[in-house]
Amino acid sequence: MDPRTWFRDLTAYFLYVLFVATLGPLLFGFHLAELNAPEDVIRCKKRAILTATASLPQCMGMTPTQWGAVGSMYTLGGLLGALSAGPLAGRFGRRRTMQYTTIFFALGPIFEALAPNMGVMAFGRLVSGVGAGASVVVVPIFISEIAPPAERGFFGAFTQVMCNVGILIAQLLGYFLSHGQYWRIILAAGGIIGVCQSLGLLLSVESPRYLAEQGHLAQSKRTLRKIRGEKFDIDEEVSSWGLEGSVGVTEGVPDDSDAPVSKRQSKEEALSIVEVLRHPEYNKAAIAVVMVMLAQQFSGINSIVMYGVSLLAEVLKSNSALLNLAVSAINIIVTAGCAPLVDKLGRKTCLLNSLAGMGISSLLLAIGIMNKIPILSAVAVLLFVSSFALGLGPVPFILSSELVGPDAVGATQSIALGANWIATFIVAQFFPMLSAVLDNGRVYFIFAALSAFFFGYIFLFVPETHGKKTIDEVWGRERRSSSPSRLDGFSLDPSAHESESHMPHSEAATRAPHHTRLPPSLISPAFTPPATPGFSTPSHPRPPRSTPVDTSTSTEAPPELLPTLPLVACEVRARIPTTTGHEMWLHVYRNNIDKKEHLAIVFGSNIRSRSLDAERPGETELDRMTRGAYVGRLYPGRTSSRVEHLKRADGVSKSKSKSARKARSAHVKNTNNPPSPSTASTASAASSESDFMPENLQLPLVRIHSECYTGETVWSARCDCGEQLDEAARLMAHPFLSPTGGAVIYLRQEGRGIGLGEKLKAYNLQDLGNDTYEANIMLRHPADARSYGLATAMLVDLGLGGEKGIRLLTNNPDKVRAVEGPGREVVVRERVAMVPLAWKTGGKEGIKSDEVEKYLSTKIEKFKHMLNQK
Repeated sequence: MDPRTWFRDLTAYFLYVLFVATLGPLLFGFHLAELNAPEDVIRCKKRAILTATASLPQCMGMTPTQWGAVGSMYTLGGLLGALSAGPLAGRFGRRRTMQYTTIFFALGPIFEALAPNMGVMAFGRLVSGVGAGASVVVVPIFISEIAPPAERGFFGAFTQVMCNVGILIAQLLGYFLSHGQYWRIILAAGGIIGVCQSLGLLLSVESPRYLAEQGHLAQSKRTLRKIRGEKFDIDEEVSSWGLEGSVGVTEGVPDDSDAPVSKRQSKEEALSIVEVLRHPEYNKAAIAVVMVMLAQQFSGINSIVMYGVSLLAEVLKSNSALLNLAVSAINIIVTAGCAPLVDKLGRKTCLLNSLAGMGISSLLLAIGIMNKIPILSAVAVLLFVSSFALGLGPVPFILSSELVGPDAVGATQSIALGANWIATFIVAQFFPMLSAVLDNGRVYFIFAALSAFFFGYIFLFVPETHGKKTIDEVWGRERRSSSPSRLDGFSLDPSAHESESHMPHSEAATRAPHHTRLPPSLISPAFTPPATPGFSTPSHPRPPRSTPVDTSTSTEAPPELLPTLPLVACEVRARIPTTTGHEMWLHVYRNNIDKKEHLAIVFGSNIRSRSLDAERPGETELDRMTRGAYVGRLYPGRTSSRVEHLKRADGVSKSKSKSARKARSAHVKNTNNPPSPSTASTASAASSESDFMPENLQLPLVRIHSECYTGETVWSARCDCGEQLDEAARLMAHPFLSPTGGAVIYLRQEGRGIGLGEKLKAYNLQDLGNDTYEANIMLRHPADARSYGLATAMLVDLGLGGEKGIRLLTNNPDKVRAVEGPGREVVVRERVAMVPLAWKTGGKEGIKSDEVEKYLSTKIEKFKHMLNQK
């Protein structure tokens, strides 16, 4: 990395925000080292010239165990802060959490500086530790989200740099003020810095990525622009967040709109610590980060930072305090100087080199202390700290945000820092005792052995994160390319699918005969996967109408979906009356990947488009109503699109309107009025289905429908597409089967995405004796050439994404994961079957055609749609 290529793009405001945020890690280091230099004065081991002139004692006599307890109380506070900071940062934001930490940074030093006895001092250390523990969790996350993406590792190292600056400040103050009661000034200085950070945060900003993930994309763009500067192109960075699916994409949907958009549906709520530990993929990352954090502490660095002066006093005499000053200075220089190496060499390489250097330095230090060789001891200490600064200092704070997805960053950081603080407590509490028992520096043989152990663990089990764009790539879960015996992931020989799934990729390719190697599809940017695991066709005479779905528990590789959702925007919406007496709302969508106008047919007024409702600059109320961004029904003379206008026109107060809505809802559920003929017919049809429909009918029903042309043409009986569209509309409009309504996503892409001309060729091949599956293969079309990214993005815009979930109306289990999107922006809770009318009614209703029967049979036998022909 050449700083000349990017330093000119850094703004003064970014540097200000970076500095203010890293005052937290500075205080972490300050409190860590504040008791090192003045230890002898505080413990009454060194009588000062001055005598006490105030009510506060000049010193407090403490045994090594008591002194270790005072030091370790800081680490217990840090543990509490670390475990709570992750959830707080996810819920209240990074900036607000940092503001909370400044309260503890200001209060803790008050108790420490004015402590009349050991207990009050220990309590002050505990309070200061809470702020420090929380700070080193949230600040690395904050930095990773405000730093330029290409230099994230470099600026991430500033957490450790500022920690070392804090240690140096504490050592400097200790060097000059370790006499009389001046040691209280050292402890009070931390509170002054904490107050300065609190004031500085008032002029700081929230993380722009956090704002975007909370649904405030317009505000996040303004914040990012403020950080990067007016000349910087932020579009590429914003697009890398993967949040575009929730915003408008055209002139009609302004980027700077203040209308809130949905949270990133792939993230939803931040995972808790327990959820991360139970997650089948994230728990592995959590263990790796914990081990790296343990390596950071058990390598022995805090034995120098916290107890270095007294440890080396016998060997270096009066120069031990001066050596610790040199140690702190070198730590800063090496950490800052080696920061670019984290991005250049990689995280793992820096960690391994750091551990190797610390292990060797530990051996040298043990030999130097045992044999009382001052020069060797001093050189070993400097090498020890330099090796730490190379990798173990900065890298652990970076890893937790790179080994897991954004939904688990906060919890993983808390787990990691919790382990770090526990390890720090163990070192702080037991190092003085071990040092006394294992005299003459033999304790560093233990640190050398631990360094060797962690070297082996990291080498074997911790992946490299530098240069990896996705979590799957970090953990080596790259999607395999199709073997020659498969066509775009769809097996040409269904009987061989199971055996090939257990075969190495290279072996499968070798066994595939040459004549089966068909060329890959030139059409599909993504395809529906060949299988969704965990479900099989029931053995009952008639399958249930719905099947519970949970793709998050799947252990198989996800389908090859588009990496990010397309950008969609609803252009216009209108009420459409139907022949059955129900009403539907037709939405016309534009997008950034094709020039077609795709449709969403919505049943139920509670499902609304965010991009349509968003304010557009310069538009009038008439403009809003004309494009369909209004509430309720239009009528002659209406002048406002807002719901308040309707309430005023009706003379209904807010409280009355709420009670009216409740009354109407109760009436719908409990009405005893005789149904209309159309309603009676649908209720009759539904009565035979009641035992088979999903129990959770409150979830909206969704159908993904691709334009078929032939199936929706009058008299056509090549397939059942028209019948399925009609059945989907009937179910969604039914007040009992779908009380929350639903949506048909009508994609303007013919059938399986192959075009009408290709479809007609397939029909001719079927007339020549091939089924629809064989005809498509002969025409070199894969299992499905459609991309469902447009459908997913439209569902998110309609508010149907997220954790609550939908019911997906389909016979195809493969479609479930494909519709959910690359980050499960839409969660499918149930898959509802679409049994043909001819099968339900024993041939009395529905399409009567030999072609349709062959078409349906092929879908079951070769496309594995879950239907039963009995």
